[in-house]
Amino acid sequence: MFDARLTDLTLGIANGLRAGAALPQSLELVSRDMGGPMTEELALVLHEYRLGMDLPESLNRLCERMPGEDLSLLVTAIKLTMQSGGSLAEVLDRITDTIRQRTEFHDRLRTMTAQGRFEAIAMASAPLVAFAILYMLDRQLMQPLVQTQLGWCAIGAVVILETIGFLVINKIVTIDV
Repeated sequence: MFDARLTDLTLGIANGLRAGAALPQSLELVSRDMGGPMTEELALVLHEYRLGMDLPESLNRLCERMPGEDLSLLVTAIKLTMQSGGSLAEVLDRITDTIRQRTEFHDRLRTMTAQGRFEAIAMASAPLVAFAILYMLDRQLMQPLVQTQLGWCAIGAVVILETIGFLVINKIVTIDV
């Protein structure tokens, strides 16, 4: 939930800065509109800031509580821009675009690998379904499979090979980015 609202947070801070508010005021304005865990976390950041903690340190503590690549990128950009100067609103606009592109990429990747995940499930369940159907249609045909040692060995081999196939397909379609 927190990561899903990060683009809204970044865009809101940038808009607040463009409207003339300072960074803490922009954070406060955005936190009122966000709702959920985002509001609670930003309230804690602002509370720590009001108690005398540097804003960059308070944002670092936010990253420790809510780890994530996009939040780390945002906090690092804020800290660097505060140290070196420059237009934080423009930097935040670029970060918003980066976060959106990254989210779109992950969504496309998940969609593209969905077929492989479905195929792994279908492949693993096909022999079980075929066995059940054949057993219901013609028990005499299937009885040697469940009543002889050779039949049980064949069932064991099928289970092992199907498990290996399922794991291999899952490994292929699981992409770490």
